[in-house]
Amino acid sequence: MGITSMEMKKMQTHSHSYAQDKKEVLVRLRRMEGQLKGIQKMVEEDKYCVDVLNQLSSIMAASQKVANIIMKDHIQGCVREALTHNDHSDEHVTELISVVEKFTKK
Repeated sequence: MGITSMEMKKMQTHSHSYAQDKKEVLVRLRRMEGQLKGIQKMVEEDKYCVDVLNQLSSIMAASQKVANIIMKDHIQGCVREALTHNDHSDEHVTELISVVEKFTKK
């Protein structure tokens, strides 16, 4: 079963809810990229384990913040839109539950 032309058109015209925070998300991702390169250098230079772990913890917190921004925007945008217009709302709710479960597993 393929994608219909209407679904294809909707995908092409759909703007992602995180568009309003795209600049902030990109800044955070670039900062994380720099941090990861720094951690890689620390490992290459045989830095102390605890120092490497502290930096990894920082990256994990930063990635969680980016995920929270995108999830908030998704709920306030895509999910709200689907529920308001009954546009595959059950699918969006199921998808949201799945994503929330992934981020709440420890």
